[in-house]
Amino acid sequence: MNEKVLKRIEGLSPGDLVEVWFFDASIGSSLTTSGIPIRSRSLGIYVGSVGEPKHIILSQNDFQYADELRDEDYTAIPQPWATEVIIVKRGHVSLKEAEKMLKSILAGSGTRRRRGVFQMRVVNHEKLG
Repeated sequence: MNEKVLKRIEGLSPGDLVEVWFFDASIGSSLTTSGIPIRSRSLGIYVGSVGEPKHIILSQNDFQYADELRDEDYTAIPQPWATEVIIVKRGHVSLKEAEKMLKSILAGSGTRRRRGVFQMRVVNHEKLG
């Protein structure tokens, strides 16, 4: 990985609004293409780097049902794939909010509490019809 990009990642703070460019994984077949690397871009709130190898975690949609009950859409980009990191706005959300987002992401969708939320959505939508 480019040393400049690594320093930029290390300089991020949870809550920063960032744009990350990276080469995404691709597949191909001998009949169609040879698997060409595709340059991709994701924008989101940086909430931290986790895993091995480290992944840049960007929250892109934050659904708040209650203070501690959230549903996050996020992208996890392996740090070695990153080619450019642009800080759009430092401290776009507070450190406290970014920590709640990361906690929700790491909790995963398998918790009983979150399954109940998705069931509530279905019931609520049925009532609208």
